[in-house]
Amino acid sequence: MTVVTIERPAVAGPRYALTGQVRYEGVEGAGYLELWNYFPDGSHFFTRTLADGGPMMKLQGTSDWRPFTLPFDATGAPPPTRLVVNVVFPGRGVVYLGPLQLADGGGLAGADPTLEARAGWFGGIAGAIVGCVGGLIGVLTSLGRARRLVIAAAGTLVVFGTIAFVAGVAALTRSQPYAVYYPLLLIGFLSAIVPLGLMPAIRKRYEEIELRTMRAHDLLR
Repeated sequence: MTVVTIERPAVAGPRYALTGQVRYEGVEGAGYLELWNYFPDGSHFFTRTLADGGPMMKLQGTSDWRPFTLPFDATGAPPPTRLVVNVVFPGRGVVYLGPLQLADGGGLAGADPTLEARAGWFGGIAGAIVGCVGGLIGVLTSLGRARRLVIAAAGTLVVFGTIAFVAGVAALTRSQPYAVYYPLLLIGFLSAIVPLGLMPAIRKRYEEIELRTMRAHDLLR
């Protein structure tokens, strides 16, 4: 089903994206949004939202308003003469589209070509730090040593993870690339949710060790 046709779109560069908001109810099967790009020589190519997550996620089931993006890279080709947006789904369902926006740069944040590379470096470094701190917490907890340090480190991870997770959600809602929001969401989850869930077990471990120590002292008296 064609929902909008843009004749002679105002596209300045070779990379551009059509972005907006989508909401759907009871979509049967895996539907998607589709952008057809028509060029002066008669060629035409498409982009489809068939990913399992992110702004290019397929349409399936029911979802509240969420951002979507339909990027295209026409490097080496002249500007398109027409853009056509379709909604496709195999069964029943209702799809609502919010206002659409045509953005240069393929929908990437700003015009910074190194954004995804920097995001990858951040994800790698932050992931290594979180892994080292998590390993230290595990070792010290198993040995029953440095209780204050362990609790402080776990609390710091929770705070750091919460900040990273919020940043990842913000990046996702602003249709940032997968390489930007995914590391933030993953690191946020591992740094915040996991330590928070293990905190009761960590406290219980130290309490058990303290109880055994007290019993041992009582037997020596």
